[in-house]
This record gives sequence, structure tokens and C-alpha cells, in this order.
Amino acid sequence: MNQIFNLFRLQQLDSQLDILSTKLNDLETLLQNDDDLQQSLQRLAQQEDTLKQLSHNLSNIENEVKQQNIKIEQSEATLYGGRVNNPKELKDLENEVTSLKKYRTVLEDRELEAMLAVEEQTMILEQTRQEHQQVNQVFETKNADCLREIEQLRKEITHLENEKQILATSIPAEFLDRYQQIRHSKKGIAITGIIDKSCAACGTSLTGGLIQESRTPDKIILCPSCGRILYGG
Repeated sequence: MNQIFNLFRLQQLDSQLDILSTKLNDLETLLQNDDDLQQSLQRLAQQEDTLKQLSHNLSNIENEVKQQNIKIEQSEATLYGGRVNNPKELKDLENEVTSLKKYRTVLEDRELEAMLAVEEQTMILEQTRQEHQQVNQVFETKNADCLREIEQLRKEITHLENEKQILATSIPAEFLDRYQQIRHSKKGIAITGIIDKSCAACGTSLTGGLIQESRTPDKIILCPSCGRILYGG
């Protein structure tokens, strides 16, 4: 049995698994990344809070205007009710009514400004809600796509793992151990082919004798430069 070929095939499976596992990890990280959604929710909450504060402010001013109207009505009732005949008291009441109405005008101006602020903030909030819906839709679509791709990747990984397990049972332990040692120390690439009489991994030129030895089915031959197992085909 050609054990070097089996190691070469094992390397192909491991390399595919490395690529798929990295992609799977990236997708799972992307699935957990909801920064855009959280920022959108934060903006929405801020705009809702602003509208709440402005509405509360408007309500307070409206109450002030109502209270001011009550004061004016009471003062005018006293002024024109005929119960006060003293000229000085009547003059004081007239001045009081004038002052109350003057302050009411100030309050009404504030009320108008508060109403406009609430109206503007309501429009801003509606726009923010629409933007949030768009962000949420993108997030849900992205998650759905990610989940589908993750499911497919897991199936492919399971298939390759099964094939790798079956293949590994046909390779002697000493070959597997050497393969794993080199793979660990060489960034995942333990065995490499030969291209144009050179090591395909590091590009070092190989002698004819070494190339011939690399075709031996049950003997591990290493590249003299990078130390990887050579597979001569």
C-alpha cells in the first residue's frame, strides 16, 4: 500500500478542513456581531427619550397656561363683578390682569415653541424608526444567509472528517505521528508535491536521486530545505 500517497491525501483533507473551519469560525463570529443593530436600537431609544422629554415639557407649559387663564378669569371676575368699588383697588386689579395677560403671552410663545419641538422630534423619531427597520431587516437577512451557509459548511466538514477517519485507519501509527509532528511545526502543511524538480512548498531544487526516492511508497523522504515530506507521485 502506498502510504506516502495516503499521507498526501490526508494532507489534502486536512487542508480542506482547515479552510472550511476558518470560514465556519468567521461566519459564526459574524453571526454574533450585531453592532449595527445595537447602535440602531440605541439611536432609536435616544430619540424616543428625547420625544418623551419634549412632550413632558409641553405638558408642563400647557398646564401653566391653563393655570394662568384661571388666574386671569378670577381676577377679571373680581374686577368686573362689582364687589370692589375702591378706585385704588380697582386700579391694582387692572394692573394685575394686565400683568397676568402679559405673562400668559410669554407662556403661549413657549407653548408654541414646545409644540413645534415635539412636532419636529416626532418626525425625527419616525425617520429613525424607518432606518432601524432597514437595519433590522439587513441583520435578519444576513443571519439567515449565515445560518444556511454554516449548516452547509458543517455538513461538508462532517463528510471530510468521516473520510479522514477512514483514511487514517489505513496509515501506520509511526507515519501518522511523523505527519502530525511536521504538520504542527510547518503551519499545517506536512507533505508537498514536486513541481519542475522543485519542492512545491518552498521552491528548493531537488536532485534526481531525491526525486526518485520520493516515489517510494512506504518511505518518508524530507525536503532538505523546509523539512516537509516529499510526495513524488
